[in-house]
Amino acid sequence: MKLSCPACGAEVLFKSRSSVFGVCSFCSSTLVRHDLNLENLGKMTEMPQDMSPLQIGTQGTYENARFEIVGRQRIGWEGGSWNEWFLHFDDGRDGWLADAQGFYMMSFQVMEPIQLPDLGRLRVAESVSLQGRSYQVDDIRPVRCVGSQGELPVRGHEGRQSTSVDLVGPDGRFGNIDYAENENRVFFGKYVDFDDFQFMNLREFDGW
Repeated sequence: MKLSCPACGAEVLFKSRSSVFGVCSFCSSTLVRHDLNLENLGKMTEMPQDMSPLQIGTQGTYENARFEIVGRQRIGWEGGSWNEWFLHFDDGRDGWLADAQGFYMMSFQVMEPIQLPDLGRLRVAESVSLQGRSYQVDDIRPVRCVGSQGELPVRGHEGRQSTSVDLVGPDGRFGNIDYAENENRVFFGKYVDFDDFQFMNLREFDGW
């Protein structure tokens, strides 16, 4: 879907039907999609530079399915930050690829209702059961959105706050619960080696 930025008139492309948020690549306006109309919420701060080889437009393969990176969130915490790349697959699915300190984690959001443990009762190293599987709580930390690019299925405005709970499961699998004020989101996935993605159109910079 192609829409016009209400601030500068530039074309804004939404490839995923689930995308409700975008950042104009020309004027950096923060946009919320209401069907065929875009609401301008102001300017997005320029994204900080990092050493990730991924970028919007990078393509790859996961379990024989092709995908393209169409959005990015930079998530910060008191000790640093990492990238959450929003993916759109050729078969119509959407996914997320976390890119943190050389590790790559593919995950998919659970869209059906799921009973979540109370955040205040969770403790690191304790076990929780979700969708019939046992996971161990690996990390609990408050996080915020440092900045966004491209299109996203969530309002990725700068400063969005939540609490991220990482869960570790068997066979390289993991889960993540994002506890936020207006919505909680759950993701399940697994760690994947960089070369297994068969990436194309990677970012080029000195030292890579």
